[in-house]
Amino acid sequence: MKATKQQIFSLFSLLLFTGMLVSCNQKENKKTETTAVTITGKETYADTATSSIKVFNQNGKVCIQQSNTYFEIVSFYEGKNKIPLLVKIKKTSLCEADSANREKVFEIEAKSVLDNKSIEWQTNFVATQIEFRDNIILALKEGGEDEEDLLTRFSLLDGKQVFIASYSDMKIVIPNVREKRFIGFVSQKATTKPIQNLKEENLLGIINYATGSAPINSVSVKLKRNAVAAKIPLYTPDMVLVPNNANTSAIEDGKSIVLMNTDEHFTAKDVSDFNAKFTFYYGDDNEATEIIIPIKNDKLDISKAVFDKDIFEITAR
Repeated sequence: MKATKQQIFSLFSLLLFTGMLVSCNQKENKKTETTAVTITGKETYADTATSSIKVFNQNGKVCIQQSNTYFEIVSFYEGKNKIPLLVKIKKTSLCEADSANREKVFEIEAKSVLDNKSIEWQTNFVATQIEFRDNIILALKEGGEDEEDLLTRFSLLDGKQVFIASYSDMKIVIPNVREKRFIGFVSQKATTKPIQNLKEENLLGIINYATGSAPINSVSVKLKRNAVAAKIPLYTPDMVLVPNNANTSAIEDGKSIVLMNTDEHFTAKDVSDFNAKFTFYYGDDNEATEIIIPIKNDKLDISKAVFDKDIFEITAR
């Protein structure tokens, strides 16, 4: 049976693309687009965004590297004031071939688009994916084999990193306030090895407490030298928030807590009367030991922390 012109053209296109993949010479294709956004009735913001794809050989492995630039309008809330931000995001995959790529470089620029507040900043980081919510950029970096994911939060106000935690975190919610508070543990199993990079002897992990716009305080958790401490696992412990009275209500299986008697007029004194509990399971019999840290006046209060002093040493950072 004779091939049609369309079939011949399709076969030629397939062979051409296959040849690109096996070639050791780098190939690059770029596409440029101009995006215009009306900011006010008087002026217009315009930007030129370039997307590209590269195919190259890296140590005998074919890599496909894609770079995409796109724009989003997100909102930063200051009290009840809504401040729209124009966000430019350049996302570049580090290397992608036969398997799904986990790591991407994000280069982000943001600027306010109204006159009610001037916001303008730039930041960049490596992550697997990002999302915008609660006045922050939440960046997730997936861990590899025998690693835990790393959560990093950046403020939408200035683009600065305000919080990191491995595996997951816990949230404190104040009624009528969009910005939340976060508590989390950074373990030795976290991807990128943030604990090991500090080079502090016997450091098991760090407990962080922050808002969406700034860190509040942090606690170092170190292991003593004894037989029990040697059994403590290096991954993130079980974590819950525990109310001390009826003024607070735990939800989401203790992963979040709502301060029922507060509102947008709260003070630091109102962010109190609950505990962060970290449970470490160890040994063949699944024994457990806990670290319980009260939150008082909107801080981790280690002066009232309860824990086994033969296993742990806890200090402010």
